[in-house]
Amino acid sequence: MIADISPLGHIGPSSLPTTKTRNLRLQTDQYDDRLGIFFSNLSWTDRQVLALHFAERLSPWEIHVVLNMSMSDVLCRVHRLRKLARASIQASRGSSLESLTLK
Repeated sequence: MIADISPLGHIGPSSLPTTKTRNLRLQTDQYDDRLGIFFSNLSWTDRQVLALHFAERLSPWEIHVVLNMSMSDVLCRVHRLRKLARASIQASRGSSLESLTLK
């Protein structure tokens, strides 16, 4: 194998820098994370319903079975979360999209 015959010149403790490096810290994003704010304001159950309905593409009936919730509660939550998401998107765009919706 090549690893058996290759020189170890730059690998090992003697090649490590002896100067102390400063601690690296994660820097927060400079932009406003509206999506993070939207999800942080939701309850755990609402986040689960959103994830199952939109990400996993489960029907309200399947969510009702998985989360052991009443069917009416699932339907109401999905409807309310859709309205919340639309309002949040409209607010983030700063424009009114009501003229594009059917009445």
